[in-house]
Amino acid sequence: MKTESRCPAMDLLTEDLMPLAEAAELVNVHTATVHRWRSRGLNGVKLETLRLGGKISTSRQALTRFIERTQ
Repeated sequence: MKTESRCPAMDLLTEDLMPLAEAAELVNVHTATVHRWRSRGLNGVKLETLRLGGKISTSRQALTRFIERTQ
């Protein structure tokens, strides 16, 4: 199985994974915004994501870190 990690800080065993669409709903932004945070970042910070089985996911903890770092 191919996995793609954008940040080694995300821990599969301890973090609550969710699809990017769910992350968008959680912070009340469009899904395209979360994809942009993943690919281009915001203020020099990219959203931590990983690819498992063709699906791109992030975690609640990664989303919280991203928001804290970009404020």
